[in-house]
Amino acid sequence: MTVDSTLLLRALCAFALLATGTLAVSQTRPAADLIITNAHVWTVDSAHPRAEAVAILGERIVAVGTSSEIDRWRGDKTRVIDAHGRLLLPGFNDAHLHFTSGGLSLDSINVHDTASLAEFAHIIAARAATTAPGSWIIGGGWDDQVWAQKSGHDELPTRQLIDPATAAIPVFLERMDGHMALANSAALKLAGITRETPDPPGGQILHDPTGEPTGILKDAAMARVAAILPPLSHQLRLKAVHRAMAHAARIGLTSVQDMNPSYDDLAAYSELAERNELTVRIYAAPVIAAWEDQARLGIRRAFGSSMLRYGAVKAYADGSLGSTTAYMFQGYRDAPTSHGLLAADMLPPEKIRRELLGLDRAGMQACTHAIGDRAVSTVLDLYAEVEKQNGPRDRRFRIEHAQHVAPADFARFRDLGVVASMQPYHAIDDGRWAETRITPELAATSYAWRTMLDNHVHLAFGTDWPVVPLEPLTSLYAAVTRATTDGKHPQGWYPAQKLTVAEAIEAYTMGSAYAEFQEKQKGSITEGKLADVVLLSDDLFAIDPRAIQNVTVELTVVGGRIVYQSGPAARPSPR
Repeated sequence: MTVDSTLLLRALCAFALLATGTLAVSQTRPAADLIITNAHVWTVDSAHPRAEAVAILGERIVAVGTSSEIDRWRGDKTRVIDAHGRLLLPGFNDAHLHFTSGGLSLDSINVHDTASLAEFAHIIAARAATTAPGSWIIGGGWDDQVWAQKSGHDELPTRQLIDPATAAIPVFLERMDGHMALANSAALKLAGITRETPDPPGGQILHDPTGEPTGILKDAAMARVAAILPPLSHQLRLKAVHRAMAHAARIGLTSVQDMNPSYDDLAAYSELAERNELTVRIYAAPVIAAWEDQARLGIRRAFGSSMLRYGAVKAYADGSLGSTTAYMFQGYRDAPTSHGLLAADMLPPEKIRRELLGLDRAGMQACTHAIGDRAVSTVLDLYAEVEKQNGPRDRRFRIEHAQHVAPADFARFRDLGVVASMQPYHAIDDGRWAETRITPELAATSYAWRTMLDNHVHLAFGTDWPVVPLEPLTSLYAAVTRATTDGKHPQGWYPAQKLTVAEAIEAYTMGSAYAEFQEKQKGSITEGKLADVVLLSDDLFAIDPRAIQNVTVELTVVGGRIVYQSGPAARPSPR
């Protein structure tokens, strides 16, 4: 056969294969590394909301379409996973958590589920019996509101409750929201806290009728004890991060936004990134007090790699509702003379203005914790002043939590382009008792996700882990049901604020990506975006919303790498 006839034959064969749609992948495109097929793909991409299959090459999604279309990306080495019709979503992105602290909490003493003060004291005594003298007992998660519901009266723990069993062992246990803590007498002595110690700006030391400290420290007052806690070794810190990453992978988290990590935490993340051991993407926002450290290096918002980025800072405007330190316009219903506390970051006011103006000029992003309606309004005032002085641009300033909002302020969120970074679980947890502290009128605009969306505010979802559980599916359940954890509001606490399943998923994916300037890189299953996906055991759109919290994750993929798999997803499709 001549050369010309050979070329002609090859051309005719190629033409025939093209016509039948069976041309080998190697002749048209590189083969995919991973294909997930036969799925119900909810893309969170409005231009292409549904699909059946996804092809992944390297760390990117290269094709989204029908199973037959994606099958053309198969090659000899392509791994193919048959989803058996299950729901495939973009990977969840927790817009607000404390990642290393969460990892540590998995090993620390946890008293979150104690039903009474007596049970709380018993658990502390049991731990003290196995703790060497001079070592610390740390951790916490205690919730006085659970005890109040069972006993009928609100009572905080005291040092006297745990001192008999912990005389030689310093104890420091945070309330579940992190804005109040109990220190025993040994810890107070080491911290130098006595009856004469004044309240620090933004904090409060509680005293008994005789004037002695009770052991309860609120917000900035906690810092005196926190400053003398034994330092965490680098190896234990790395272990905590690995524990946190493994937990995140099991529950479908592919990105996290870490609020106020320490520099030691950042060093651990950098080391793991260098060793290619990060299995979750991290956007870190250290405390605002250190913003100039990043600015001097020219670090701007969302600076770094796809796995680890910096350029944001975290500030505090107030405390929490549970600790009665959220900064409110009206006094608390159960403490009418108290309006809460402005956090130390806000004092004096000139300081926070100067810091916000400076970090904004440096191109950094501000994420400010504000829970009370007066705190939210104050932060919006500050953001408006920054925009007025520095000029308009896409800065995406954030308010973290934004729990209680004055009606007039929803429009200000929208007009200033402020992201509402919110945590759905707080509503079903706090909704058990919130109206003992705030009026029904304010409760109606609290945890107000629907009102945020109706006002075209950018909404990002997270958890605040380890304050509440890290599981995204539990948070989705909270967002669509608003059924409080005590079972007393099965139709939803202020149900007008519920979201649809699609809206809640979008807030947990695209909404969170937008909050960190990454909506063009992740947040939806779209060709060209990072291949972060999660396969679920059940279709969230087809089941009773009350069953969402029972759904499990079968597959978690980060940048094309399978970081967790179980069930049918662990069995690749036959070739």
